[in-house]
Amino acid sequence: MTVSLVGYVDVCNRDQFAGWALEPACPDMPVRIQVHVDGELVDEVDADHFRADLHGEEWHGNHAFQKVWPVPLPHEGALVEFTDTREGRPLTGSPVRIPPLPSSLVGAFDVADRYHIAGWVRDEVCLDRTVWLTVRVDGQPAGRIAANRFRADLRDAGFGTGRHGFHHVFSSPIDPLTDHVIELRHGEERFGTPFTIPGTASLSADLKTHFSDILRGLDAPQERADALTFLVNEAERLRIRDAAELTAIREREEVRQALRLHLTEADSTDPAQTTAPRPVALFIDDRAPDPERDAGSVAILSHIHTIRNLGYRCCFMASRLSPGEKDRMRLEQQGIECLMPPVFPCPEEALRQLGSGLEVVYLHRLNNAESYSALTRAFAPTATLIWSVADLASLRLHRQAAVESRPELDRFASRLEVRENMCAWLADFVLTHSAIEAQRLSRTVPTANVHVVPWAVPVSSRRRRPPEAPVIAFVGHFAHDPNLDAAKWLVLTIMPRLRQVIPGLRCRLIGSAMPHAVHTLTAEDVEIVGTVPNLQDALADVSVCVAPLRFGAGIKGKVLESWAIGLPVVMTPIAAEGLVDPASPTWRTTIADTPSDFAERIANFLDPTTGRKQVRAGRRLLKTRFSEQAVIAALSPVLPAVFPATESDPPVLN
Repeated sequence: MTVSLVGYVDVCNRDQFAGWALEPACPDMPVRIQVHVDGELVDEVDADHFRADLHGEEWHGNHAFQKVWPVPLPHEGALVEFTDTREGRPLTGSPVRIPPLPSSLVGAFDVADRYHIAGWVRDEVCLDRTVWLTVRVDGQPAGRIAANRFRADLRDAGFGTGRHGFHHVFSSPIDPLTDHVIELRHGEERFGTPFTIPGTASLSADLKTHFSDILRGLDAPQERADALTFLVNEAERLRIRDAAELTAIREREEVRQALRLHLTEADSTDPAQTTAPRPVALFIDDRAPDPERDAGSVAILSHIHTIRNLGYRCCFMASRLSPGEKDRMRLEQQGIECLMPPVFPCPEEALRQLGSGLEVVYLHRLNNAESYSALTRAFAPTATLIWSVADLASLRLHRQAAVESRPELDRFASRLEVRENMCAWLADFVLTHSAIEAQRLSRTVPTANVHVVPWAVPVSSRRRRPPEAPVIAFVGHFAHDPNLDAAKWLVLTIMPRLRQVIPGLRCRLIGSAMPHAVHTLTAEDVEIVGTVPNLQDALADVSVCVAPLRFGAGIKGKVLESWAIGLPVVMTPIAAEGLVDPASPTWRTTIADTPSDFAERIANFLDPTTGRKQVRAGRRLLKTRFSEQAVIAALSPVLPAVFPATESDPPVLN
């Protein structure tokens, strides 16, 4: 039961405080009083002094207190509270507001954010005193700070010793989700203009730090499990939203609805005036295509550009090696959207999220066709599934096994052929660059819809540099077994004959991914260049390019590039396969099957007249079979129409 307390604060000023207090039920027991200044306990005193006005029949008069302040009260004023120590009951007349002393403050906010505030303040009336300020956040006290930090800029500006700076770090960062107002007060007077910190609706650095602090503070296993569930669900929502925006499913459905209304309502909007979102084509390859690396990259980039020009929105996804930022920027500069983690961590997730919004799924190379054909059918059942062969690996390996007398490789190639045939059977369309490969696939998989589709090879001029001696060059991607074998055959078998026929001739090997085995081929007249930033510069003093491939498949991109920049090529029948007719008089002198024939052909093409004749024929071939128009003509029958389907043309499941 609370005992009643009577008393009063008679005096409270900057010099002293005085008053009286007693408990009527226990008048003989002195009341102990606590004195708080701005919420802090500064003194305790017993109400046991005698006062005549308190003496009577019931009270003995020893109930008063009076004391000089043990510490000076704050210059800026203070709120003084008097309570008893036993139950914290206030005395009548408490609290007492002590007014501030005269002052004239000057200063400024320099920094104010979620973490701290800083600035300076000086009292022009009392230059040497330390000014104390109260920090308030949204009207609530958040600490007291003394403006007594040294600042050289204040001293240099003539503000005495310069000890007028302040810096206050909040005990915990201010919540970043809502707006907050920070203000400083000197007593009850506001100092300066309140500073507003706006809340953020985006995932700013402050908000990330805030979330990170929350997650680090989760100690219980169930709390961590709940947090993971929340984060996974939110990540899934973001992926779904990105996928919906990318495929524009809603917008395309609105266009279809407008078209249906046009068919039934005479006064409806003409659908020809309705802008339909572009259909989406997803391209999957091992890694981001780089035209400086291999012919496969050149081919897929050419097809992407053509499909984009036909009205599609083209997205690329890497299956084995995630693209870097430079890859992403290079693709986006070409109008290709590069799908990357964390939104699309893998092709499986891209297919799952984009799903029914895809019109075309283009799988490049065998391993991607094997991995993602079934997933495409599952997640994007209405998409046109295209497998771009690049080259028939089984055909290449059968030939390699024959050249190297390796029966185990031949058996592996036969197993690989079964896998290729299965991918051809699953795909809606199979794209190959070589008519030879198209015939082989059509023969082994009669139901396969095989199309020969080239890639665009633009003709350009070459900067020429007169060589000191005749130079031949072999350009390739040397992680590819046929190119590695060709380099060895060229240097170890063909070059000894060339040295006899053409004294002083030099051989140059240029290309990416060169293994140690290529570097061991270095000789006085054999130069190993490796990757070059500009192929035309590396070929400026070259007279003839060579393609000494003993096995392989598909179309040889470096042969096409040589003609494009104006260089003749001497090649094997394997390198010429699918490009030219070996029986044609135009090309018969270009093709060599033995080291002796190679040396003879190279010697012939060192004659500029003979070389120019072949280059003219090669460029005619490029302009007819490897032009952008030729690629468009070959790809158009493969792709669904860009225009929205009508009610009479429902989507067909593959």
